[in-house]
Amino acid sequence: MELNRRKAVQLGTAATLSSMLPGGAVATTGQSDEFEAAFQDTLTRVRDIFSGLGVSEDQPLPIVTGISDYNGGLRHDFDQSALPTGSFVVQPLARVADVNEKNRKDILPLFHEVGCHPAQVADGQVTTRLMVRVLTEDLGLDPSRIAFVSVPQSTGVRPALDEMGLPFSEKVLLRDETEALAARDASGYFFPDPFGEEYLITMGVYYRVEDTDEPAPATYPPSANWTEIGEIIIGGEVAPLGISIGAERLTYALTGEFPAWDQRLGALFAQVEKEGAEPPGLTAFR
Repeated sequence: MELNRRKAVQLGTAATLSSMLPGGAVATTGQSDEFEAAFQDTLTRVRDIFSGLGVSEDQPLPIVTGISDYNGGLRHDFDQSALPTGSFVVQPLARVADVNEKNRKDILPLFHEVGCHPAQVADGQVTTRLMVRVLTEDLGLDPSRIAFVSVPQSTGVRPALDEMGLPFSEKVLLRDETEALAARDASGYFFPDPFGEEYLITMGVYYRVEDTDEPAPATYPPSANWTEIGEIIIGGEVAPLGISIGAERLTYALTGEFPAWDQRLGALFAQVEKEGAEPPGLTAFR
């Protein structure tokens, strides 16, 4: 993610910018059938993994929030405080600020975040082990292509990463705390209440998607060879600790397939129409 993507949303990008898919792919003109089939397979696999871990699926919240002064009334992240422990959710999302970045391959107008709060009492090492296990052992991603971005408080998870063959000293980029707090972009800190000051400490999980042997990022934001596929919540008390995974970006990491921006626009409009209210932020996507 760019340094200030969530910050741009909070500052009201909607004012400056002129589905149903998890239940079954929407037939949209020009839709990439190959990607959507792979995406549905990814969701099936993730659901099976979490179910096998004793975590039950919760219903997603509406993509229309009714709060028009933030992200144009569209939901921009799964609600950390609303998801119970022992549950996961596949939450449809849209970020108005992403309109400015629609030329990026890994940016879509409608995407889905899989959020999970494990049933067991979690700390940073528990959530880190859970994420790495799901990505590498269960889904088969290449550990050599995984890297992390966080802040110095993440050193508490060093033993977990070192034991799993992902050396902390080689795999984790530590950001300046002041910079990360100002950015509020979840590669270090995540603010469940966009207007609040309480935060969770996070590790952004990045995956190298191009045919390159580029080492783990040494500067932030990483190069275009890296896409952020999820976040690990490793500390904080404002919400349960857990993990989140971008389902479309995970599919991209697994298959190399990703649809064009326009191929998902119809699905976004259909999702909003299904909910029966058009938020002002939708204008930016038209």
